[in-house]
Amino acid sequence: PMNVLPYKDLVARLRTLGLTKGQVGALMPDWWDGAAANSSAGAWEFVLMVSRRLGLDAVALAGGEVRRLGAVSTPRFKHTARVSSDDLGPASLIASALAKAIVAAMPPKPALGRLTPAQVREAVLSSGASRVDFDALLEFAWQRGIPVIPLPHLPNGVKKMDAAALRVGARPAIVIARRNESKAWLSFILAHELGHILLGHVPENGSIVEGSIHDTAAFEAESQLDVQEREANDFAHAVLGGEPADAVVSQWSARASEMQLVDHALAAASTLRTAPGQLILRYAFLTRRWMQASMALRFMADDVDAQGALVNRLRQEIDTAQIGDDMQDFVEKVTGIAARTV
Repeated sequence: PMNVLPYKDLVARLRTLGLTKGQVGALMPDWWDGAAANSSAGAWEFVLMVSRRLGLDAVALAGGEVRRLGAVSTPRFKHTARVSSDDLGPASLIASALAKAIVAAMPPKPALGRLTPAQVREAVLSSGASRVDFDALLEFAWQRGIPVIPLPHLPNGVKKMDAAALRVGARPAIVIARRNESKAWLSFILAHELGHILLGHVPENGSIVEGSIHDTAAFEAESQLDVQEREANDFAHAVLGGEPADAVVSQWSARASEMQLVDHALAAASTLRTAPGQLILRYAFLTRRWMQASMALRFMADDVDAQGALVNRLRQEIDTAQIGDDMQDFVEKVTGIAARTV
């Protein structure tokens, strides 16, 4: 075989990506032992495994060069006021490699063309859902061959993005890394990422990585400057209720208490065919009363366990045995679809 650098030099090269030795180790299988990499054969095994987990060119890495593979090219980073795009580099490599592994385990689907928010709402509501909410959007995405992949478990210290919209070749995928149990929040993130995909923003083998959608002030300021972000926001808003919802929510008092917000949202949700939590979030976007809205969301019985819904759906849809042995444990570990051993 070709020459391969010693293990300690390989680890040093991976530091240029912003990954420590411990973080690289956390991506490896549980049986992996760094000592095994001290032989040339062990170093090769390390190169092959780490390259697949980070989407790197293995031959280049063996010789000491860190080079992304073409499967998902350089991402475009958005909303990185709180975290720089350099900080998000490692997480975006892991997200891309994860999407590639999941897409490879899925049956082929015909390409999905562009859709308007009205067409998405229509499709969701005509499929039997009583409203457009997180679970209905999750169903919509998976039915159309767009996996929605949770990425809650990155190695300690690796900065995470909120979400990413990617194409592996032509196949779209969405990764949601933000751990938030509120379905209203994740509905907005999911609808926003669907917007990027269905509006044609994501090129083949490309990705859009969102630093922080939750950091609302920076998010909104940046969205106004970035046409694609504004379009994805408008798309998400229209899918989740649009102008009819705004007409109702804008009638609510700018001094409403948390419980009044809860009552208003519960009263209006079924007519608007949306989740009450989404109306409360929309109220916050319109009035900037984020604190009251967050408090009100805590009283919403159906606005919980978004993470569980993501993980359960992935578990239903993907047979991890279809994923190559060397990647199966990685997919199970970072998504949380397997019982994690501490």
